[in-house]
Amino acid sequence: MWKRGGVALALVGAFLMGVWARGELSPGEARRLIATIGGIQLPKENVHVRRIDRLGGRDAVVEAFVLTAFKFTRRDDEWEITEVRVGDRQWESVELVTTAVRAEKIRRTIADLQEVAAAVEAFRKERGFYPAVADFAALVDQLAPTYLKRVIREDWWHRPFRYGLTRAGYRLESLGPDGKPNTGDEIILENGEIVAPRPAS
Repeated sequence: MWKRGGVALALVGAFLMGVWARGELSPGEARRLIATIGGIQLPKENVHVRRIDRLGGRDAVVEAFVLTAFKFTRRDDEWEITEVRVGDRQWESVELVTTAVRAEKIRRTIADLQEVAAAVEAFRKERGFYPAVADFAALVDQLAPTYLKRVIREDWWHRPFRYGLTRAGYRLESLGPDGKPNTGDEIILENGEIVAPRPAS
């Protein structure tokens, strides 16, 4: 059953935003962007900007309170957050949001590993062998910038990638969403080919 009316909470979060060349990011503009982030439509008065820190260049970090509501469902004698209010009488499934974010992080992690794999293959084509290094950080140091145009060190869960040589070539790995080895959650490329996760049949 629903816990009537949900629960209104003030969330404090940090938001990384671009600062355009035309000027500084104002509190009003930051509040407007946060209130409509990801397609949500919160009233602007539900967002209170505490501070804006300029990072240099075109970025800034905005610390803000966000007031919204959550719906809870009681399952097996435990309360779970099932929906979050994203606008006037508009609710979004928390499970749907987390599933979509998880899938997108997997997709981007695979894309990053494929970019590194292409650099490893370019290295081998020119040198005649795969890089023999201790770990992924050393691999990137050897590949960038000649073979790898941007520095890639972590997956989309902010954990370091893994690299190692195998009898058949090399292996690139992310521990995946759960961050634990040998759970079947890993994202693995061997010699440029995706080994895990397996595509759905």
